[in-house]
Amino acid sequence: GDLNADVRGRMINGIIIIDKHGRDNVSLLFPIFENYLPSDEEKLIFREGAVNWSLWSFPFIANSQAFFLFVLTSVFSWHDPEVHAVVKLLDVLNTPSEAVQRAVSVFLISTNAVKENQLMNSDKYGERRGAAFGLAGVVKGYGISCSKKYGITAAIRESLADRVLVHLVVIVWVEGIPEFSKKHREGAQLALSAFCETLGKLFEPFVCDSNVAVLLVSFSDQVVAVREAAECAARSMMSQLSAQGVKLVLPSILKGLEDKAWRTKQSSVQLLGALAYCAPQQLSQCLPTIVPKLTEVLTDTHPKVQSAGQMALQQTTFINSIDAPSLALLVPIVHRGLRERSAETKKKAAQIVGNMCSLVPIVHRGLRERSAETKKKAAQIVRNMCSLVIEPKDMIPYIGLLLPEVKKVLVDAIPEVRSVAARAVGSLIRGMGEENFPDLVPWLFDSLKTDNSNVERSGAAQGLSEVLSALGTGYFEHVLLDIIRNCSHQKASMRDGYLTLFKYLPRSLGVQFQNYLQQVLPAILDGLADENESVRDAALGVGHVLVEHYATTSLPLLLPAVEDGILNDNWRIQQSSVELLGDLLFKVAGTSGKSDEGSSTEAHGRAIIEVLGRDKCNEILAALYMVRTDVSLSVRQAALHVWKTIVANTPKTLKEIMPVLMNTLISFLASSSSERRQVAARALGELVRKLGERDASFDHPNPIPSAKGS
Repeated sequence: GDLNADVRGRMINGIIIIDKHGRDNVSLLFPIFENYLPSDEEKLIFREGAVNWSLWSFPFIANSQAFFLFVLTSVFSWHDPEVHAVVKLLDVLNTPSEAVQRAVSVFLISTNAVKENQLMNSDKYGERRGAAFGLAGVVKGYGISCSKKYGITAAIRESLADRVLVHLVVIVWVEGIPEFSKKHREGAQLALSAFCETLGKLFEPFVCDSNVAVLLVSFSDQVVAVREAAECAARSMMSQLSAQGVKLVLPSILKGLEDKAWRTKQSSVQLLGALAYCAPQQLSQCLPTIVPKLTEVLTDTHPKVQSAGQMALQQTTFINSIDAPSLALLVPIVHRGLRERSAETKKKAAQIVGNMCSLVPIVHRGLRERSAETKKKAAQIVRNMCSLVIEPKDMIPYIGLLLPEVKKVLVDAIPEVRSVAARAVGSLIRGMGEENFPDLVPWLFDSLKTDNSNVERSGAAQGLSEVLSALGTGYFEHVLLDIIRNCSHQKASMRDGYLTLFKYLPRSLGVQFQNYLQQVLPAILDGLADENESVRDAALGVGHVLVEHYATTSLPLLLPAVEDGILNDNWRIQQSSVELLGDLLFKVAGTSGKSDEGSSTEAHGRAIIEVLGRDKCNEILAALYMVRTDVSLSVRQAALHVWKTIVANTPKTLKEIMPVLMNTLISFLASSSSERRQVAARALGELVRKLGERDASFDHPNPIPSAKGS
């Protein structure tokens, strides 16, 4: 019971001696420990707050006495008469000191003792709190399965719902008298808190299963003690949740924000605030979801809901910024900006710029880190900083420090990092103007021409696309002809870089870029036949992006170019055109074209006919069937994949397209190209094998003799 914690710690080390020699000295040791237990009169004085050193030290003595009694009894089996000393541990649980109660809870894990009838019915808060920790220790001692076996979790749930409890094994009969119901609710909250702290992650399934909805009700309880116990239980629950647990709990809490009752809204907001006590990793994952919802609550019509929202926002953001004191200074300004939705918001947000002297060095260091995730976050901060700038001069002092590092991140090996850095560069130009970056655009164009690597050219292309979007269509039209001209430059690296630029322009310019498709498509088709593989890959990538963005809005412009490429004499253009045609048809049919989706359905065919029309659809299918027998293996494989994906019934489809297919076959057989004649012969042979000579003559006058005559 010494006042010095170090002395108390050294005394507790006596546990080692008792563990080793206790069984041989039971008759000597038991009376010593029992004499240190205070009488009922002394306990009463302590609970009433009397200031007396000998009584004030009682919790420390009880804590140590519990330690020694536990170790002494643990050397016996349950059949030994000395085990009655465990009852002393249960009596110590009544001590109104949480440290003592927690210690006894740990000991009861191994002794499996029982504390009856105090959790719900005791008149003293300390005894109910002690009973909660004791019960939690028993459950952990027996194993988590006993909570269901003996109906403990059901009893807690019933008490939370303010119902009559009957529990026969671990918790004895709890009478459902109305005046005791508030004790039941408070006791259940205390038990929930103790279970979460003692069992940890083992108790998470019970928390996620049903307690969140009941806890929402407890937050708005009319009894202050129940509300305080609910807040304590919420903190304990949230501190033990794993990442998966947060994902399971969060939707239930957010759903409460949509409720019409203001008390339910208030309770949900308070629970969101309790998420601040999650582990840092879990909190950082859910903050992007929580903060926007709390921001909406700040404008609620009920003042108590608004007040709860402000408190929850302070809890979550303060806890998250406690490790970064320089950023914590900005939190009050941001909070006021979120609360006051007026013209003053921009002015208050602009005050953040004054603290950039402490923020920029941190961001600069983040841009130089090896971790891809850190670089992404730092680049994202740079992007957001620019959106807060009202006067460009506020950011100018920091550009010399940040821009060189952003350029390095722009040519990072990881695509996601390059993408975030490109948006940051675009945000810099958009927020501060081109005049503050005289060397940036020339540097980007020079990087497109570099011979170093595809990665560097790709990063420069992505950054330049964002810059061109920020500078507007007028500037883009000014440089477009030069870009198209360089797509056919004699250096393969330059052709690759400038074609790659067209891959990112549809994403940055959006619908505006489709106005320039007619000028751009010839350069892309030429790139598909390029002798350099990287140039061909770049052109094909551009084609995929164009189809993805403009398949529905610019189909009349894209389809003829792709259709002509299918029957081109160059097998590389054929292969790329077949792939792009597949993308177009998949987009129209509403399928991804991936093999895991299985074969086509009739609905896919109907969707294509509805968009293209019957005649155009038949022409495309006839051309596609022809290239299924192409002399190039890669072309055949690409055509076969597209055919199987969009055609549900091959014999039926062949009969429907027979007139168009026969005309295509005859034109191929009459061609001066030996490869085309070979393709037609193979296609005709396969057609006869599939349908037979009788069906092959369907709806076309004597096609086979006509083909032979030609």
